[in-house]
Amino acid sequence: MFPKKRTAYDYDAYLYLIPALLFIGLFIYYGAYFNVYHSFFKWNGISRNMTFIGFDNYVTLVKDPKFIKAITNTLTYMVITVILQAVIGLFVAVVNDSLFFGKRLFKSLFFLPNIMSLVVVAVIFTELYNFNTGAVNEALRAIGLENLVRDWTGDPNLALFAVMATNIFTYMGFSMIIYFTAITQFNQEVIESAKMDGAGFLQLFTRMIFPMLKSTHSLLLILGIIGSLKTFDLVWLITGGGPARSSEVVSTYLYRSYVLEYKGGYSAAISNLIMMIALMMTWVQSRIQKKWDV
Repeated sequence: MFPKKRTAYDYDAYLYLIPALLFIGLFIYYGAYFNVYHSFFKWNGISRNMTFIGFDNYVTLVKDPKFIKAITNTLTYMVITVILQAVIGLFVAVVNDSLFFGKRLFKSLFFLPNIMSLVVVAVIFTELYNFNTGAVNEALRAIGLENLVRDWTGDPNLALFAVMATNIFTYMGFSMIIYFTAITQFNQEVIESAKMDGAGFLQLFTRMIFPMLKSTHSLLLILGIIGSLKTFDLVWLITGGGPARSSEVVSTYLYRSYVLEYKGGYSAAISNLIMMIALMMTWVQSRIQKKWDV
């Protein structure tokens, strides 16, 4: 039997792919090529005058103490926020699943910060952290803990953690929704059978619920890694990467290098290195996921 001969009408569907392919090709693939190409030049990001310097931008970058500090802060930010968001989200999801009424209201209230504009969230927490009139310090003073009053965003030792707390508050509702959705897909008969056999909450959670959420843990880990490497809004709006770059992360350092310091070639090298780090961490996570699935 001979295959049916294709006509012009059979190829009409491919025409609908052209806008998407043009968009992806222009803004993603060409953008990536443009970025890699310019990372080999000394360029201010504006003029047409460029000087080829090879890998000098990358050599300078790996020796730059400011970039090393930004990488360290980003990794710290990533580990703490991803873990705490997942832990709090899982705890709240389990609690919410055990409620007899008010589940929808509880989920909505907990998820609300996730849908708020990050600018609004940053303004709110900036006011909360204010040393003189902020609610955090006022509450500490009111209960007689003046010795704990701090300049939360002005202290180099606390600024990054203040932004982390804001991030966790904003996104823990997302983790809760993901976990709650996964929990509702469980075979409830298996859970009920374990309860009838005398399994307590701790045994039920550690031996059944937590292991059955492996794929959800993996999903949140991937999203957390990507989100941490891209985080910019909260850091820039609350601390601006300061004081003394104590809360600088790779995205704010990239922005500062390109927009404020006019280092086009150098900032291109920064973004390429960030991409390589993201790919490496994603590869490591995928290897871990394969071991979990065995």
